[in-house]
Amino acid sequence: MSATYLVTGASRGLGAEFVRQLRGRGHPVLAAVRDPDGAQDAARVGARVVRLDVDRPETFAGFAHALDGPVDVLINNAGIAAADASIGSLSPETMERVYRTNVVGPALLTGALLPVLRRGGRKVVANVSSSLGSLASTAGGFSYAYCSSKAALNMLTVLMHRDLSGDGFTVVSLDPGWNRTDMGGAQAPLDPTDTVASMIELLEHLGPTDSGKFLGYDGQPRPW
Repeated sequence: MSATYLVTGASRGLGAEFVRQLRGRGHPVLAAVRDPDGAQDAARVGARVVRLDVDRPETFAGFAHALDGPVDVLINNAGIAAADASIGSLSPETMERVYRTNVVGPALLTGALLPVLRRGGRKVVANVSSSLGSLASTAGGFSYAYCSSKAALNMLTVLMHRDLSGDGFTVVSLDPGWNRTDMGGAQAPLDPTDTVASMIELLEHLGPTDSGKFLGYDGQPRPW
């Protein structure tokens, strides 16, 4: 059954792959990007390209109001990392920049889009997290800001689940694994074509009993 998806960070990496494959499956897609001129691939496959800067929450209410139809599934995919892989490399500027994109953006955007999501039939919010945000399994050696922001995003998933599941929402965190993207690098073991296909299959079958879970691209639970 067709469902309308809104994908943030849709101009590259996993976001662009989500758009391509969702359109290939016949789903209407809103490809949210900071610069529509850089989203030709999304437009080419028939997605509706919409301007959205997840670092500017003051624009979210207007963005949501301008959408002329319901959204069934919100994929909070936009995210950034940094080079702060050691305690000595931390800076307030880096922490604030990463948290603004990876935590503040998804939290406030989801809130702004609640009326649009309530009009949809699925009411699914998928926060793209990472195993690096798992307190139980992260190995360290990567961006402090990124890892801790994904742990915070996981907390948002749990809070949103407890707040919204009574209204029929399904809220999950997704771990896409380490993929060969601009962020992941060429040495990453996973092909985003395969992992996104697996995540879409998972998203198409999610229901209220899945709400509040942290799931891997393979459908298996991840430790918090």
